[in-house]
Amino acid sequence: MKSILTSLLLLLISVYLIITAILFFAQSSIIFFPRKIAAHQIPFLTQFKSNEITIDHDGTSLHGWFIQNEMNPENPLIIYYGGNAEEVSQNLYDLDKFGDHSILFMNYRGYGNSDGRPGQNALCADALFIFDFISKKYHISPEKIILMGRSLGSAVAIHMASQRQVKAVLLVTPFDNLINIAKKHYPIFPIKHLLKHPFLSDQIAPRITCPMMAILGEQDQIIPNERSLALLEKWGGKSDYLIIENVGHNTISHTQEYWLAVNQFLLSTKKISN
Repeated sequence: MKSILTSLLLLLISVYLIITAILFFAQSSIIFFPRKIAAHQIPFLTQFKSNEITIDHDGTSLHGWFIQNEMNPENPLIIYYGGNAEEVSQNLYDLDKFGDHSILFMNYRGYGNSDGRPGQNALCADALFIFDFISKKYHISPEKIILMGRSLGSAVAIHMASQRQVKAVLLVTPFDNLINIAKKHYPIFPIKHLLKHPFLSDQIAPRITCPMMAILGEQDQIIPNERSLALLEKWGGKSDYLIIENVGHNTISHTQEYWLAVNQFLLSTKKISN
């Protein structure tokens, strides 16, 4: 009997160690889900051909769409950062819902028509390079820029807000750090020691003084509301949030309440002077 229990224990330990190794070595594939442009979208995207933009960063070609309208402190540029499985051209279907704002949709490396492989350091470095490139080329000062990040993109937006003094930040289903999110989904594993892409937004947030608005889904099972609210508690400037009832992580933007909140926040930023 003792030998059977010992064998069973050794088996459980072996399985645990194997899964731990998989989580460590395959974590990039677990965190990032690069999506290419779907074939059915190509006819729709032809109307935005003149808005396509390609930026080279250290030999990596990054592709997206720049919808350029008049920009000033009252009508700033929105730079959008998508989720971990989001190919950002999908947002062009909702372009009219952003009003007259100029918007930059850039796919992360490995997503859409962007080259390379995603990772925390790469995404943050790309975001900074793109921000400075657009600012310089089109003469857009930081106070004319709002950062909008969804899910994983919230961490990229927060990183950028800590590097450049922007007008405001709008976050959709944000999180405090990826360690806490991973602990929820993999509670018995030493996540803190395994994670190579921790996205520690809560450590950066206290340094950011620009206004921030967060939009949360009441039934979000991927990023629990408490993780979003933990981030807000750390924010260095004025922050506010809205929880939309009866929606989850991936359905939040399908509601009228979501777009009303987005536009109310954008309208409120017109009163902000940097």
